[in-house]
Amino acid sequence: MSTITLATTKGGAGKTTTAQMIIGAIHRLGYTIGVIDCDENRTLSRWLENTSKMAIETSVVLDESLVVKEIQKFQRKYDCVIVDTPAGYHQSTIFAMGCSDLVLIPLQLSYGDVTEADKTYRLVKSTGRMAGKKIRARLIYTDYVPKTKIAKKVRKAVDDLSLPALKTRLHHLVAFKDLTFTGDVPKKGTAGAQGQLLVRELHELGALPFMEEQLEDRNVVVAFKEAS
Repeated sequence: MSTITLATTKGGAGKTTTAQMIIGAIHRLGYTIGVIDCDENRTLSRWLENTSKMAIETSVVLDESLVVKEIQKFQRKYDCVIVDTPAGYHQSTIFAMGCSDLVLIPLQLSYGDVTEADKTYRLVKSTGRMAGKKIRARLIYTDYVPKTKIAKKVRKAVDDLSLPALKTRLHHLVAFKDLTFTGDVPKKGTAGAQGQLLVRELHELGALPFMEEQLEDRNVVVAFKEAS
């Protein structure tokens, strides 16, 4: 069992896209997933209910006092629990972090994203101290444009703050926008490769302990090289 929370104090950083790619890749491997949506916008849960073709139980929890109870219920039922949280500072986010094996902090290519990612990372650490446990956290670049000056500046700013980031980056791709309409999480092409690499990296990080070494397309790294 594993619980992964998507969190950031900044809106529009790519929480939903990241969650969609993780859900799609894990679902294709045959593992069970439960999704808890604490974001009042309900972007992820609406997508799963109305657009996605995956049969995944989703619970919308807007009452912060019920977050821990609902996460624990899902943890008993599913291999993986994905929790989407609202942007900004919310008690529900802190509760979700406290229940998590990993917190993913999306950021895009701007100074504001770096600043808010730093705030969110420090919030994870504070939550861990309060809960008396070590909560792993990693930044993940979304809407990323490789080989650009702004990408280099943002990466340097992240490094200067000693913030740990995943190697896998979700690029600025039409496929990520299209899945919001079609419900189909990309399986092939650059977007599909990035989804597979993301889940593989999470597995190697120890955030998906239930997963066996069975990710398909072993040549996916080769397909991804040009876009990295």
